[in-house]
Amino acid sequence: MKQLLGKFAAVALGVSIAVSSSSYAQERLPEIGTAGASVMTIERERIYGDMYMRQLRAMAPLVNDPVLDEYLRDLGSRMVREADGVRFPFSFFWVNQSEINAFAFFGGYVGVHTGLISEARTESELAAVLAHEVAHVSQRHIVRNMERMSNASPTTMAAMLGAVILAVINPQLGMAALTGTMGVSQQMQINYTRQFEQEADRVGLSILARSGFDPMGSPDFFGRLTEKYRYMSRPPEILLTHPYSENRLADMRARAESMPTPVVRDPTSFLLAKYRIEARYIKSLSEVELRRQIDDAESPLIKKAAQYALAIVLLDNRRAEEAETVLAPLLKAEPLNTFYIDVQTDVLLAQSRNDEALALLENAYIRQPNEQTITINFANAAVESKKYELAIALLRDYLQKNEKHVLALDLLGTAYRLNGNISAMHETQAELAALHGAFDQAIDHLHKAHKQSGLELERRRLQARIEQLMSQKQLLQSLNS
Repeated sequence: MKQLLGKFAAVALGVSIAVSSSSYAQERLPEIGTAGASVMTIERERIYGDMYMRQLRAMAPLVNDPVLDEYLRDLGSRMVREADGVRFPFSFFWVNQSEINAFAFFGGYVGVHTGLISEARTESELAAVLAHEVAHVSQRHIVRNMERMSNASPTTMAAMLGAVILAVINPQLGMAALTGTMGVSQQMQINYTRQFEQEADRVGLSILARSGFDPMGSPDFFGRLTEKYRYMSRPPEILLTHPYSENRLADMRARAESMPTPVVRDPTSFLLAKYRIEARYIKSLSEVELRRQIDDAESPLIKKAAQYALAIVLLDNRRAEEAETVLAPLLKAEPLNTFYIDVQTDVLLAQSRNDEALALLENAYIRQPNEQTITINFANAAVESKKYELAIALLRDYLQKNEKHVLALDLLGTAYRLNGNISAMHETQAELAALHGAFDQAIDHLHKAHKQSGLELERRRLQARIEQLMSQKQLLQSLNS
């Protein structure tokens, strides 16, 4: 999938949520069904989250990588299943930033910087950050902050929402916008209060433990970062947005130590995801370093991850035959491992061995139909092999349950174009543009599809979709006005 992944790089964007330094407040957790209801209903929050995610896709360097997306979704879903007060589906996504950070906003959207998994030493440390962000969402902290501010100073909802999302994307800009809009003091900015951070610590630790992870992952991770960057003039974003005092760390550690010891988890997927990111996205692992780890590392799991990453580095440097040799023993030992299948597919396609790639993926698809990595790779191999009808069938079936999958839509549009179905190509490109908040472009594509279609029923359906997108465009404009 390497040739597809590079298409979605964008201008780098720092994403974080600021945290205030006000004193802890002792307050019972509210009933989540009513918390913040005077400012925003659950349904409204979901709509706003969807709109802002469209803008984020257009602005941020998101990582659209099926293997990594599947890993993060699985890990995040484990947290969500154990969280109370969940009112909508969560969406987890990667941002290609070396900064150590994660963030959450309206509607259950949780972004994770690639730098975060690079810094994490264990899966429990990574899961601890996700659990903390899930807690922020399930406790509706952003909306409750808005309710607090709206009670303190009159303002328009659109202006407040604009300041909120700016604070999510860029804390300094968000603070300036909010101060200008509301005329409030430093204490009433869009920062999470320490009360909310205390809630997220407590709720997040509970989620982490119930999900089967080591609750010590949270104090271990944040304690190590705090010590590592104690005397730095510019600590990582996650410490700026989630400052940890000695008292806060001590309280978290005491809570974690009182929880049951979890069953030891297999760290293979975590290590493969970590090394894939470091080799392909952060590019912090060189061929020399990986070969050294393969030779010298005491842990067989580290050797395996380094060997996998070396295959990626060789493939990305157009040394496909060498990559295949390095990957071969891993794939032989675990032929259904999607991390390995993904790289092997690109290895075969790079050598124009398309039939072998199709056979590999057909076999995998029979065992795991509609699994993200296998399906997208299978469709991509079908397009490369000029089997457009196969690719279209695979992608249409997959998109029925994953309608916002950017890579699937992009690949489907390509398959339609190469197969000569121009109307369907424009319709697919319209959906892709809409996911990036480019509603004018999406509507233009639908007008072109409308002109290409000769069926009255199709033309009516396309016209109805145009009207839907026009409404969504108006909603987006209202949020930013």
